[in-house]
Amino acid sequence: MSPKKAALTVALCVVLLAESARGERIRTHFDSDSAGRAPGYFDTVVWVAPGEAEWKVLADFNPPSTPNKLLQTLANRPAGSLAVALRRTYAFQDGEVSVGVRKGSGRAGIVFRAAGEKDFLLLLLDVASGDARLTSWRDGRETELARGKASVDREWGTLSVTASGPSLTARWNGKPLLTAADPHPAGGRVGLATTGPGQASFDELVFDGAPASR
Repeated sequence: MSPKKAALTVALCVVLLAESARGERIRTHFDSDSAGRAPGYFDTVVWVAPGEAEWKVLADFNPPSTPNKLLQTLANRPAGSLAVALRRTYAFQDGEVSVGVRKGSGRAGIVFRAAGEKDFLLLLLDVASGDARLTSWRDGRETELARGKASVDREWGTLSVTASGPSLTARWNGKPLLTAADPHPAGGRVGLATTGPGQASFDELVFDGAPASR
């Protein structure tokens, strides 16, 4: 297949996936997965910089949805190496994405509107300090869109982002975290992400698709 045809095929798949998620609420709680194994219905990749990553479903004492959580287990990952777990079958353009994140070390969050390893939006929270950063990656180049500060005062909290065309709003435990504009809104895949050293724990990935803005 020629590069042009391959690009058109990828673009068509993204459109079809985005259509499938519109108006549909998708919830992934990991409780039907086997503990000690990789999560079902996810593709795990490493973007931006080389590095190893290992995702496992594990039991936890008190996750948002008992008994399991999803953990990126490798604590000594290289700085700048982005470990990503992308939800299969569904994509996202407009609507809301939320996930439970556990207090700890490292940076964890949400990747969305992901067309591929060089084109995506990334919302990361430092789960120790509460520093939040929303960035846009286009053609492999990073642009910071906004920063915020969360109060990480509980064992688990909920990180969410709402997208409506170029408008982006992030919240932590329902409170405003940051706002920004996406200069090139488009549909793409959605999932979980963590970068650099530290272990990241997730639970209750939920996204609600909405019709794309016209």
